[in-house]
Amino acid sequence: MEYISKNKICREKWKFYFVLLAWPLYLFLMPMAYKYIGYFSVIIMIFPGAYLFTWLGFLMHECWHKYVPEINNKVFYKVFSWFLLNDPQTYNLIHGIHHSKVNSWEDIEFHPLGKIKNTLLRRLYNLMEIIFGIAFVSFVVNSILPYHKDFKNKYSRRSQVLSIIMYIIIYGGLVLACHYAFNIGYSTIVILYIVNLWIVSFVLHHSQLIEHGNLVLEGNYKERNVKTRNLSNDGILEKIFLFLTHGDSREHVLHHTLPGVYSRPFPRKVPMPAESMYINLKDYMKILWVMLSEKI
Repeated sequence: MEYISKNKICREKWKFYFVLLAWPLYLFLMPMAYKYIGYFSVIIMIFPGAYLFTWLGFLMHECWHKYVPEINNKVFYKVFSWFLLNDPQTYNLIHGIHHSKVNSWEDIEFHPLGKIKNTLLRRLYNLMEIIFGIAFVSFVVNSILPYHKDFKNKYSRRSQVLSIIMYIIIYGGLVLACHYAFNIGYSTIVILYIVNLWIVSFVLHHSQLIEHGNLVLEGNYKERNVKTRNLSNDGILEKIFLFLTHGDSREHVLHHTLPGVYSRPFPRKVPMPAESMYINLKDYMKILWVMLSEKI
C-alpha cells in the first residue's frame, strides 16, 4: 500500500540541500554571536543549533535508507556523516542490526557494550549516556568496532583515516574562517564548538532514548518492534521537544514496523499499530530514573 505519494517524497529533497548549507553556515556565525551576546549564545546553540544538528542526523539516517531516490544519497550520506563527526562506515556496519535486533542487548547501535552485568558500571555508563548524549555512545561504538569479532574483518582503516582528514578539513577550516573573519581566538572558537557539540548531542540522543532507552525485551522481531515508544504530542513541553527534534519520536514505532515507508515528515498519514505505546516527558523522567537507580 502506498501511504505517501512519490511526489510528496520528492518534494522533501530541498531539505537535504538546505541543511548541507545551513549547518556549516551556523557553525561559522555562532562564534560571532558569542562575541556580541556572550553566554546568551547558549540559546542559539539550542535553536537553531540543536534543531539543525538533529535534522542533520535524521537526514543522514534517511540517506542510509534511500527514502528520497531523487537525490544522490551516497554523497549526502558521507558528507552528513562527516558533519556529525562520524565515520560513514560505522552506520553502514551497525544500523541494519539496530533494525533486526531492536530493543535487545544485541542492538550494538544502542548497546555497544552489550549487557553490562556489574550494576555500578551499568549505572555509570547510563549516566554518561544521559549527560553526554550521542557523542558518548558514538565514541564507544567507534572504539570497539575495529576489534569486535563480528566487524573487525569488515572494518576499514582507510575509511577511518579519510574521515579524520575530513573532520580536520571541515572543522579546522571553519575555525580558521571564524578566526580571520571575526578576530576571535582559536581557543575560544574550539571551546564554543565543544560546548555546542555537547548541547546538540544531548538533545539528539534524548530523542533516541525516548524511543528505545532502557527498553530491553524478550520476544520475536515483530513483538520487539511494536514496543518502540512514541512521544505524545499533547503537552507544551512535548510539542517544543518534538519541534526541536523534527518529530522523530512522535510516531517512531512506524519506522520499525514499516521501515520501508518514509513516515517521519508525514505525521498521521500512516496508521499506527493498535499496540502502539505512547509516553510523555514526565514518563520519560521516570525511565531515566530507573536507568540511574535500579538494577537492570
